Amino acid sequence: MPSVVLTTLFVLVGAYALGAGAAALGFGAIRRRSLPSAPTEWPPVTVVPRQGADAARLRDALESCEYPMDRVEVARPDASTAKAGGSAPASDHVILTLPPGAEVPPGWPRSMVRQCRADASVVVGPTLVEHDDLFLPRLEALQHMGRLTLLGGAAHLGLPIGPGTANRALDADARPSAPSPSEGSAPRGPSSSAPSTFSPALQAAVTRPAAGSFVDLLRRQAERFHHALRSPSRFVQAQAVGLWGVNAVLLACSAIAVALPAWRQPILVALLGKMGADVLLTLPAASHFGERRLLRSIVATVLMLMVSIPVAGGWALMTSLRERSPAGTTAEV
Repeated sequence: MPSVVLTTLFVLVGAYALGAGAAALGFGAIRRRSLPSAPTEWPPVTVVPRQGADAARLRDALESCEYPMDRVEVARPDASTAKAGGSAPASDHVILTLPPGAEVPPGWPRSMVRQCRADASVVVGPTLVEHDDLFLPRLEALQHMGRLTLLGGAAHLGLPIGPGTANRALDADARPSAPSPSEGSAPRGPSSSAPSTFSPALQAAVTRPAAGSFVDLLRRQAERFHHALRSPSRFVQAQAVGLWGVNAVLLACSAIAVALPAWRQPILVALLGKMGADVLLTLPAASHFGERRLLRSIVATVLMLMVSIPVAGGWALMTSLRERSPAGTTAEV
């Protein structure tokens, strides 16, 4: 095996393991952080569903939440209201956004608003993937646990939070500029200069359905790569490129190792190292959210990511090259 290839492979896996360790330590620190005090008066809240969401069903779910209903407004998710300005959130409202199909727990509004008003203008909450112990949803759910650990670690270290979730609370100074009519009533995204944090609170966690097929999962991964590459943060861009690089190199070397036996032992060691780093990355969030049983799928998840991440990254790159104007959507997980 050429020494250049071997060095590149182990440098990538080593850097990935160091990043996973830093994220795990950061998630542990932010998990132990004490919660802020509740406000003396709960502010008005505007809940913005994604386009195509059932606003009536969401309104019914919010009625069972622990929040004064006279201070909760559900914006219409269609684009016509934004064009007319009829459902634009008031300037004193806290905006809450949700992933498509998300289930709202009773303590969600209070948990998100409480931290948004006390800690930062943007609060990113955890999103859990419903898996029902099925094979492909389990792999997606375990992969997403690693993403939650990365979000918590980045927030603790003061690093930019990329397009990790649509479960967000935005205060007034985190609002982006007014969206164009084609963007709908959902906010395009928080202001890049607004201070942000991650909330690991169980009450802030919402659940969303898993991808219906492997192609749908690839599409979701490609959308996340696409929005990460378009992020103004160099850190977010480097994180996406590094994730793509370590999986792409592992996939290429594994394919060569099928034909060249001399490559097999180094590739096996690298795969075991990558697998150990993934355990380190997923364990903190999986333990915190009561999903440690997902770790029995770690081997299948690592092998799936080794194939899906390079494909999704290439898909995202092709999408970026084809685009001539900025897209008006926000990445979902």
